[in-house]
Amino acid sequence: MPDLARPIRARYPERTEMRSLVSFHVVVGATAILLSSILGCGSDSGIDNGTGGTGGAGGAGGQEANPAELFEPGPYEVGYRELPITYSEAGSGADRTLLLRVWYPAADDSGADPARYQLSNDLINIDLAAGVALDAPPVHEDSGFPFVVHSHGNGGEGLLAYPYGELMASHGWILVAPNHTGNTAFDFLETPDPFTRAALDRPNDLVAIMDAFESGLSGDDLAGKADTSAVFVFGHSFGGYTTFASGGVDFDIDAALAECEGSDSSSCQYLADPDVEAAYREGFGDPRVVALAPQAPATSPLIESQISEMGIPTMLMTGRLDQTTTQESSAEPSWAAMDHPDDLWVEMPEGAHFTFITICYDLEPGILNIFRPDAGEDGCGPEFIDAEEAVPVLAAYVLAFGRRHVLGETKWDEVLQGPPLGNEGDFVVTLP
Repeated sequence: MPDLARPIRARYPERTEMRSLVSFHVVVGATAILLSSILGCGSDSGIDNGTGGTGGAGGAGGQEANPAELFEPGPYEVGYRELPITYSEAGSGADRTLLLRVWYPAADDSGADPARYQLSNDLINIDLAAGVALDAPPVHEDSGFPFVVHSHGNGGEGLLAYPYGELMASHGWILVAPNHTGNTAFDFLETPDPFTRAALDRPNDLVAIMDAFESGLSGDDLAGKADTSAVFVFGHSFGGYTTFASGGVDFDIDAALAECEGSDSSSCQYLADPDVEAAYREGFGDPRVVALAPQAPATSPLIESQISEMGIPTMLMTGRLDQTTTQESSAEPSWAAMDHPDDLWVEMPEGAHFTFITICYDLEPGILNIFRPDAGEDGCGPEFIDAEEAVPVLAAYVLAFGRRHVLGETKWDEVLQGPPLGNEGDFVVTLP
């Protein structure tokens, strides 16, 4: 995974030589397992005074929007740390533990070392230099930082949020990206959870995260630092489904049960548990969620019929060349169902499924082929927009949308509704 963006490298020139060090140790017979979906899938603002929000990001910072501000580091040093949380799993009541990747505004001049992003097991070791994040420095003395949660794709990883996390934390946000236990990259090396279990757990993971940052981080200096009264959620692929669900889009349990008649699949067996069915019927959504940004969302008729009922500003982000969550099966039905006056649709005419994350330029071609043999056909080939150019623009849109619909900084309407960011023709913005 590379650094956040070229402008940030310019601010920290001493770190620009720290390119990714990725080493893989693949035992004989494991390659076939590694090939399966390891890094991707499948409201009104609570604060809208037109001048600024309530968090550490401060007020509107002037009445005219400066798009360049969205690409540059903000005034805060960036901290990165990993936190576990445990809560009671929906459907069973058993303990469920999540590993959280957290980017946050850090104390000035902490002296902390640069962070590294690491993943490892018996087969794989990945060691990546962070862009600007520091290794677990103290949290900044300010409080009330705006809060954003990212949900990774099917068989993905919370670390994939790092370009967004570093940018937003530098601008005064706390960004949390959980590893959805049972549905991560390493889970896919063994036996991932059935789809219906992951689809139930994921939205509840986000509620547990909001609860933890509201009142459950005893002993950590992040406790009490986040403003969880108005939360921004975004996610990629299966995380796009999770994003919609966090906004109140429920899974059509009756249709799912009908489809399961006569099937003995693991997903249908899980759904047959009466406690699981009851948990689904309780529905999703949390009133603290006030803005959404699903990226290449994995949707189906099981949820699309309810998108119009959310009442939450939503920024749909898609690539027209997506082969996993296609224009016809996901992007167009999602946009057709969206019905908030502040919705918008950010498209990449030459973008695809993996344009939203960093695997196209973080991983060597041979390693990328092990992880995603289809990546060259779904975002990482020469016919697509360069993901290293696209991701900073996507992050800029996410920051602008959060500042508008969480912090109430209306000046960002000029950017969100104006000419697209990025190079001419790389992005298209559609309004309701």
